[in-house]
Amino acid sequence: MGAACAVSVYADAAADDLAQIAIVRVELLEQSWSRFRESSELNRLNSLAGAGPMLVSADILALVWHMKRAWELTNGLFDPTMLSEIKAAGYDVDYATVLARGALADAATWNQASASSTVRSSAMGSVEIDLDASTVALPVGVGLDPGAIGKGLASDIVANEIMTAGATGVLVDLGGDIVVAGNPEGTTSWVLAIEDERDPDNSTRQPQLVSFSPSDSFIDDEGAVQFDTMGIATSSTLFRRWSGGTRHHVIDPRTGQMADPQLVQATVWCGAGWLAEVSATAALLMKAPQSVAWLEQHEVGYTLLTSTDIFTSLVGDEHG
Repeated sequence: MGAACAVSVYADAAADDLAQIAIVRVELLEQSWSRFRESSELNRLNSLAGAGPMLVSADILALVWHMKRAWELTNGLFDPTMLSEIKAAGYDVDYATVLARGALADAATWNQASASSTVRSSAMGSVEIDLDASTVALPVGVGLDPGAIGKGLASDIVANEIMTAGATGVLVDLGGDIVVAGNPEGTTSWVLAIEDERDPDNSTRQPQLVSFSPSDSFIDDEGAVQFDTMGIATSSTLFRRWSGGTRHHVIDPRTGQMADPQLVQATVWCGAGWLAEVSATAALLMKAPQSVAWLEQHEVGYTLLTSTDIFTSLVGDEHG
């Protein structure tokens, strides 16, 4: 997933052991989902595009199902079939390596080539998923890139599994995609601060705060125990930049080109990390009024930033 991982676990006993289990589980998901690891199951699936249904693990099956669901929910504004466009933009290895090798020699060439294409069609609708047979079939020439949905979904999975294993509270942070469940020690609520990436070093600005008081666990439609969670995620054009700050990782799926949105940061929170992430991605690609309307229609919390303005669902300094 190309990001730092941090896990905080609260438990009546063996909290350190549960935290270590959580880190191992993240690593297993990374081994399966990462496009930056040649041996990953995802890269194997991508290499077999066009070969028909491929038997996959439960983790890959869950990832691709959530990818397609996210694509449907956002009317294509979240599109995991943009692997070739993202690689062409220079994000072909993990972000640390992109930065380490400096400005990309082919940046101007890519910009010129992309400018000739103004309309792009997604292949996500042609990705076939068979939950009963545990298979996925990719069309010829299509590669899947989890993008940030991988971080959000991994946080969901780990938080729920660690709570099931006996934790009383857990916070999973994968590259800024955060999922919390249960309760931190000594209190019944979590309070998370939203960083303003336009000026992250401004210590005089009061941060916006999002609070969450979880309810009890519940049984889902398949009879499995689930825990009340909150996921919060940020999509931004300000942070992951390279080529002297002229390039960023947000590609508009409608054109296949690097996005130039009105919004520079979208932070969204709701009941799942994967949904918060894809909602933030979709919101960033809309004009501010459209984004606000879409987020309110989907009943998720939000803070949106342009270069000069803030739009938020928060009331006062804190949201309950």
